[in-house]
Order: sequence, then C-alpha cells, then structure tokens
Amino acid sequence: AESQRQAIEQRLNQAKAQLNRADQEYAQAKNRLTELEQAMPAQEKALSDKRQELADLEKEQSHSEWQQAQGAVRAFETELNQQQQRLREAEKRQQDLALAQQRLQEKIQLGNEQIVGLRSQQQQQINQQSDIAKQQQTLNETIAQTKRAIAVLDDKLKQEKTARDSVERQYKTEQNEQQQNQWQLQKLQETQAARQQQLHDLTQTIERQALELPEPLPEIPEDLTLEELHKSLKSLQRRLEALEPVNMLALEEYERTLERLEELTDKLTTLEEERTELLLRIENFTTLRKEAFKEAFDAVNDNFKTIFEELSDGDGHLQLDNAEDPFSGGLTLVAHPKGNQVRRLASMSGGEKSLTALSFIFALQRYRPSPFYAFDEVDMFLDGANVEKLSKMIQHQAKLAQFIVVSLRRPMIEAAQRTIGVTQARGAYTQVLGINLAKAT
Repeated sequence: AESQRQAIEQRLNQAKAQLNRADQEYAQAKNRLTELEQAMPAQEKALSDKRQELADLEKEQSHSEWQQAQGAVRAFETELNQQQQRLREAEKRQQDLALAQQRLQEKIQLGNEQIVGLRSQQQQQINQQSDIAKQQQTLNETIAQTKRAIAVLDDKLKQEKTARDSVERQYKTEQNEQQQNQWQLQKLQETQAARQQQLHDLTQTIERQALELPEPLPEIPEDLTLEELHKSLKSLQRRLEALEPVNMLALEEYERTLERLEELTDKLTTLEEERTELLLRIENFTTLRKEAFKEAFDAVNDNFKTIFEELSDGDGHLQLDNAEDPFSGGLTLVAHPKGNQVRRLASMSGGEKSLTALSFIFALQRYRPSPFYAFDEVDMFLDGANVEKLSKMIQHQAKLAQFIVVSLRRPMIEAAQRTIGVTQARGAYTQVLGINLAKAT
C-alpha cells in the first residue's frame, strides 16, 4: 500500500506539473487571443480604409494605383485570414487545454481518493502490526513458560532415568539370582527324579526278590544262636555245592555292570554340572552383549547427533525397531535437516542422504576408529557450502585416521594435505600428477 501510495503521489505530482504547464500555455494563448482581439479593430479599420481607397481608385479609373491597391487589399486579406486561422487554432488549443485541465483535475481527485484509501489501509496495517506484536509477545511469554516447564521436565526426566537405571540394575541382579535359583531348582528336581527312579528300581528289585522267597517264609526261632546259624549256613552251602555246576561269571558280569552304571552316573552328573555352567555362561554372555551394544549404541547416537548438527544445521538420532530386544530388529536413521520436516532416510534427496550417511560413518569412526577410510565422490550430490562443511569434518576426523578421498569439487581438493591428479594423456594411457598443497601454500 505504501509503494502504491508513493506511485500515485508521483503520478499526482506529474499531473500537477502538466497542469501547471497547461495553465501557462492557456494563459499565453489567452494573452495572444486578447492581443489579436485588440488588434482586430485596427486591422478591420485599416481594411475598410483600404477598401475605401480601392473604391476611390476604381472611380478614378487609375489602373496602376488600382492594381497596387488591389495587391495591398489581397495582402491585407491574406494577413487577415492568417490572423483568423491563428485565432481559431488558439481557441481550439484553449478548448483542448481546458479539457486536459478538467481530466487532470479528475485524475487529481481520483488520486486524492486513492491516497485517502491507502492511508486508511496503512492505518489498518499499523493496527494489525500492533495486534501481531501483542500476539508475538504473548507467544514469547508462552514459549518462555514452555521452556521453563521443559527444563523442569528434563530435570525430572533425568531423575526418573537415574531411578530407572538403578531399578534396572537391581532388576538384572535379581533376575540373575532368580535364574541361578531356577537352575539350582532344576538341578535339584533332576536329582530328585533320579533318586525317585532309583527308589522305584529298588522297590521293584525288592518285589522281585520277595517273589523269589519261599512260601511260606521260614521261621527263625528267637533262641537260635550264631553258631547254629553258621552251621545252618554251612549246611546250605553244601546243599548249594550239590547243586553245581553254577555260572560263577554272573557275579563278575554283575560287578562290571555295576561299575559301568557308576561310571555312567558320574558322567551324567558331570554333564549336568557342565550344562548348568554353560547356561549360566550363555546368560552372562547375552547380558554382556546387550550391555556392550547399549553402550556402543548410546555413544554412536550421541556422535551422530553432534556430527549431523555440524554438517546440516539440523538434528537427527538413531532409532531401534525393538528397544527391548535390539538383536531382533533393525536400526533406523531419523534426520531433520534445517528447513525441512522430520523424515526417514528413504524419503530424502541425494544430498541429504549423503550427509546423513556420512554423519553415521563419522559417528562410528569416533566410537571405534579404523586405520584409514576411502571415500569415492561422496560430495557429488552436495552444494558448495555443504562440501566445505564436509571437508572441515574430514580434516577434523583425519586426526584419528587416514582418509583417501576421490573428489572433483574445489573445496575438497583445497582442504587436502596431498593431492594426486589423474588425467588422460595423449594415447591410451593416463598421467598421474602429485602436488603437496601444504608446502605450496
């Protein structure tokens, strides 16, 4: 509205200047017309005098004088016609100037009306700006309150995280104790089952031996002495010898079987102990693996946030598909470049993908550096400003490892400590050129 008002004022000034020029021309034409009107009676009187002289000359029948008078009359008539023509032109010009003046006055009036409307609009915009300033102040106060609330929530979150970590450690300790108790209980249950099996086998043996006993059972008198029992035993032995031949290898086979049973029982006990120990080791290894992965993930995530912010002036983080069991899911890179919405890696442009992937690589390098890295035109999809940021990042990371970068971009080449140029020479071979930029500068 201000620019329109200025344009209209400029047009109004031009119209006023044109009106002033038209007024001046109109005044000059009016003065000229007045002069002509004042000169007209004298000219008409002179013309009448000349006509009278012409009539007198015609009466005198003087041909030469008549011709001179006739020529003078024609000259005066010509001059009169010219003066009348000028008068008509002046009147026409005066009418045109009057019309132009009227149009200019109409334009000036229209311009004044537009200026009034634009000033009203300007006042409305000023009022709107005042309202917007008040709204902005209210929003700033709301933002400040929100920031303070966020700070309080962050402190509370830190406390909750600390409490959660202590509870998790206590939970892991109790879980390990519970696992060990379960394994001991399982071992006791297995031992109890083995002993119940042994008791069952012994019961069956007793039942079989009870079936082998004679019916009815012999009664042993209570007053029977030991000597009498020995005599009875010897009598029974003689009766057994009378029953010979007997398979005496059965006892040896029984002893071998018993030794084999004891050996297998010892091996079974050893295997059970080894099984329990292996289960404990597997659980410990699983716990240690999760802790090591969590430690590495947190460190790489912090490095990724810092490096991505340096490269793209945005924010990003790493997200696990399954935070409870990280080995059963994948890993997602969530990035928010400056000026864009939060997007996943698959929906980014080529340059954003390059910056995000490089941020992840540098984050891994900071956590566990490798001896050297080879980059093949990683700056191909980046603009000049991002190439400079990437070159500075590589210079900073070069303190921990050696970087071999293939690039065609000027900022990357200028940031290198040593440059090797490869070009195709004449013929079917290439030519290699080396320049030490650090010494050259």
